[in-house]
Amino acid sequence: MSTSNVWTETIGTDPDALVSGLMSKGIEKYDALRLINNLVAVNLGQSPRHFTFSSALPTSTAAPCAPTFARTFDHQDWVDGESTVQAGESADDKGFNWRFHAIAADLDALHTDTQNLFQCLSTLRAQLVAALQDVAAELNRIDADMAGLGERVQPKNQWETFVDAPQFLGVRDLDGSKVTMWKTGQNVVVLPGVDTVGLQETVSQRVATGGQVAQYATENPQFGKDVQAGQTVQALIDKYGNEHLADGRTVAQALNVLPLTSTYADPATLVTAVNGQEQAFLRSTVGSVDAVGAVVGVTSTGAPLSTASAYSVVSGVVGAPAVTGTETAAGSRATLNAGLNAAGFATVADFSGKSASQIVAALGKQGITVTDAQAGNIVAQAQMIAGFGG
Repeated sequence: MSTSNVWTETIGTDPDALVSGLMSKGIEKYDALRLINNLVAVNLGQSPRHFTFSSALPTSTAAPCAPTFARTFDHQDWVDGESTVQAGESADDKGFNWRFHAIAADLDALHTDTQNLFQCLSTLRAQLVAALQDVAAELNRIDADMAGLGERVQPKNQWETFVDAPQFLGVRDLDGSKVTMWKTGQNVVVLPGVDTVGLQETVSQRVATGGQVAQYATENPQFGKDVQAGQTVQALIDKYGNEHLADGRTVAQALNVLPLTSTYADPATLVTAVNGQEQAFLRSTVGSVDAVGAVVGVTSTGAPLSTASAYSVVSGVVGAPAVTGTETAAGSRATLNAGLNAAGFATVADFSGKSASQIVAALGKQGITVTDAQAGNIVAQAQMIAGFGG
């Protein structure tokens, strides 16, 4: 293909014709060629583009659009018992006819101004449409540039030059410091532990969302009634959105993960849907079960998340539990763990199939106090973790 054909495809017209056209406007051939070269370079992405509108936008009111009406009629008052009222003009009065004709002339002038106003609005609308079409065309060009960039720059696996698909083995203590262990095709690699505060915060909140909603629904019976009445998620957000959950988030922040037009048979179904949405987010954004496992304390290779300790869920419920007779309101970890184990809740899986009232009763026998709402939170979080897989 000739260079001329390439240029024609790039800029949409024959460059020779453009050069001739520019020269006919008084531009020297050298300058015309430089302009065409720059045009081609911009279209090929080899030079920065500078967006301009195809037609200059007006910066002031056009002369024909300025109002011209000036009132001409000026009524001269009559005086009762003195003024002579007549149709025609006289030496001291212009009469009815003149007055009405003057009013009609003013109305005609107003009509002309109004017609001109609508014509100017029509012109302005056409200019706005043309400007928006220029913007749309430029956005499409930018989109095409970005799409082309994605085709040219292929993503690479960060491990590609080192190992194939490393497997996370867990977090271990080595001489008092935390390290991460990875199984590779060549060997087991030990790397310094990284405090992923942002990641842990994201995962912790996402895992807890369903439980927080379950606790709120129990503590606010009207919310549950509205759910059962078939109110949409948007309607629930409008009514309860600014109210706070136990962890400080708002109801709106928790429910926004759901389709706004959806409805649910009862709070339990809504909580299940919230858990499902959060699981989908964690799988796609965080990227692996390992990240969730690290937060809930499962670091053994191949271990399902349902083996996470019951303590990892119960201790995270705001305001619970209180252990009777201990030195602090929340109780020591050892005391709480012992109580959970004695109640039959060693792992997350042990909460499966248990109702909130059963959990309250079982923990109460061990001196661990939780409310029905907090127990509902625990059940929902346990379902979330176990249902995530692993």
